[in-house]
Amino acid sequence: MPLDAQDRLLSRDASIRFFSTMPLENITAVNNQGLSVIDLKTGVIEISVLLKGFVFPNALMQEHFNENYVESSKYPRAYFKGTIQPFNDIRLDKDAVHKLIVKGTMQLHGKSKEINSHAQLQIKEGKIIGDAVFDLLLDDFSIQIPKLVKDKIAKNISINVKAIYQVQKNNL
Repeated sequence: MPLDAQDRLLSRDASIRFFSTMPLENITAVNNQGLSVIDLKTGVIEISVLLKGFVFPNALMQEHFNENYVESSKYPRAYFKGTIQPFNDIRLDKDAVHKLIVKGTMQLHGKSKEINSHAQLQIKEGKIIGDAVFDLLLDDFSIQIPKLVKDKIAKNISINVKAIYQVQKNNL
């Protein structure tokens, strides 16, 4: 499909999963309400998610996540803005898997951190699927772990973002 410079890719229900692995207990949570936009002219990507939308295996984990760790009442969103590289080689009218690098700034818990990540954009039978993994250090975002559970929670959290995009035309 030929692309107009005003086109963008949009996903309103991106799946954002985080995972922490520890010897005693793995911690995972999922939020299927992420928003992601890719500007097809510039290769800029933005991802936003409400932190209270993460669902945990049990309510106590969810409560601790929101109240004690990310303080979602004070910092309601996590946000990433960056660029996809290389971007000019991507064609949406041809089935392919594009291995990419995403470089940008992650904002979480009132802090910003420059990060790079491996990503892929798969075009298959008209579907456009993006997948990226971000590895974050809790210390980079001033997220404090209480001493009582310090051995149960990893200092490094893996964030996986999976989005199915639709082409949106700018009708201005």
